[in-house]
Amino acid sequence: MDEDALLKPFRQRAGLPAPGPDMGGWYDNSSDFDPKKNFHGFIPGHSFGQYLSGLARAYAVTRSKATQEKVHRLVLAYAETVDLAGKFYVDYHLPAYTFDKICCGLIDAHEFAGDPQALKVLARSTDAVLWHLPEKALSRDEQKARPHKDNAYTWDESYTLPENFFLAYQRSGSERYRDLAIRFLHKDYFDPLAEGQNVLPGKHAYSHVNALSSAMQAYLVLNDEKYLRAAANGLRMVQEQSYATGGWGPNESFFTPGKGKLAASLGATHSSFETPCGAYGHLKITRYLLRVTRDSRYGDSMEQVLYNTIAGAKPILPDGTSFYYSDYNNDGKKVYHKDKWPCCSGTFPQLTADYGISSYYRAQDGIYVNLFIPSRITWSQHKTRCLLELKTDYPKTNTVQMELKLARPERFTVYLRIPEWAGPRTRLSVNGRRVENEIVPGKFLALQRHWKNGDRVEFEMDMPLRLQAVDSENPNLVALLRGPLALFAVGDLPGQITREQLLSATAASQSSDDWVVKADTGSLILRPFAAIGDESYRLYQNVE
Repeated sequence: MDEDALLKPFRQRAGLPAPGPDMGGWYDNSSDFDPKKNFHGFIPGHSFGQYLSGLARAYAVTRSKATQEKVHRLVLAYAETVDLAGKFYVDYHLPAYTFDKICCGLIDAHEFAGDPQALKVLARSTDAVLWHLPEKALSRDEQKARPHKDNAYTWDESYTLPENFFLAYQRSGSERYRDLAIRFLHKDYFDPLAEGQNVLPGKHAYSHVNALSSAMQAYLVLNDEKYLRAAANGLRMVQEQSYATGGWGPNESFFTPGKGKLAASLGATHSSFETPCGAYGHLKITRYLLRVTRDSRYGDSMEQVLYNTIAGAKPILPDGTSFYYSDYNNDGKKVYHKDKWPCCSGTFPQLTADYGISSYYRAQDGIYVNLFIPSRITWSQHKTRCLLELKTDYPKTNTVQMELKLARPERFTVYLRIPEWAGPRTRLSVNGRRVENEIVPGKFLALQRHWKNGDRVEFEMDMPLRLQAVDSENPNLVALLRGPLALFAVGDLPGQITREQLLSATAASQSSDDWVVKADTGSLILRPFAAIGDESYRLYQNVE
């Protein structure tokens, strides 16, 4: 990405020379924006902080010197545009929204790319934006009740600010950020959630899932159990109105459960799940909750969203053309968003950099293996250098192999996630000998032993086919799942199909991702989201 283009809106709004091309789309500093018909120039520079964060996280993963140097150059060049009066945010639609991302980018540049100036730049950026932030977190209804030039001024997301303010406090030691985080905690959202009241209906989907991560940071920093309850209850309520893919929020909104509205969305919209943003927010909150509770079902939820949504997203193109919505309409298609450089172009690089931190977790007594992704992890256990290498074609196949390489024999525990859907033929062995530990689906299995160099763990998961109704009001509208994968029907659909026929699906071949269902009037082909190209597809089938 061209550095001058990335910086151009900031330089323009600061009255500085602004060389380089325009990015286009949402990103430009343009007066073209009209909330009813034209999103060019909607939020100038909005995703700069996310690109900075994605680059910093990518450097932490790859140790690419060129990536680190780019982070440092962008921080210095951005710093030149910051003025204490906050000129950038004058007559700006979403100041909290954009600053939240800048805050994230700068603290990540400091933490993951070793940028020596990032925290100083954050302090100045905070001074600049405070003139333009409300006195507390405001809901969209509260923003609508205040004077505003057009409806887009009511879409700001000050209620997402606390997570990164709390992180800024932890990484800088400055109490100022802790105080700001507390100031913007959205108590009108978190208090009822903590008491089990579903206040999601009518709210913007992604930003309110993202706000649950602020609740988790409040719990971790303030040690207030209320915020843990709010986050856990909020996610549970989201999952209760989720598709079989794990995606949620048709038309970027939540609704009142128990009225069949998820099923109704299949014929009413092609904007079913805001995928890069939604997956980013979903993996973030499930990571937090898994860290705190060690409940493996949060890992199940992570992999459900990973394989069925973001793993099948179209890649961002160099001109900013971006994948935005997963389409679960009865006549679904994968298409690019009409606007260049939308919000989902910012979360996508953050999300992909985070795959590793979603896969493994350290514990004092060992390591948790959460996602079964070809990878390796190194750590020190009692001063012994340990390496675990995981090899697999999962979820296309049901086997996972892990090998340990140790400087010397060491006693520790490998915690292995047993998915809740795992069937009774799930097997586990160490060095070829079957492990007799009880295998409980929906739990981590603890393999505690004196490990030595070259030890191997083989994990074979039973992946029975199963059906999941779209909602309780429509029990005969079902998706077919195998393991973590939802299977989408492609091609012509038979006139009628039964539950028994769906559950009798067979793999087309060892080399194919396709599954075949034999119906009375023909065959039905199904395939996972990541294997779908430009063909039409259908997630849910009507069964007799």
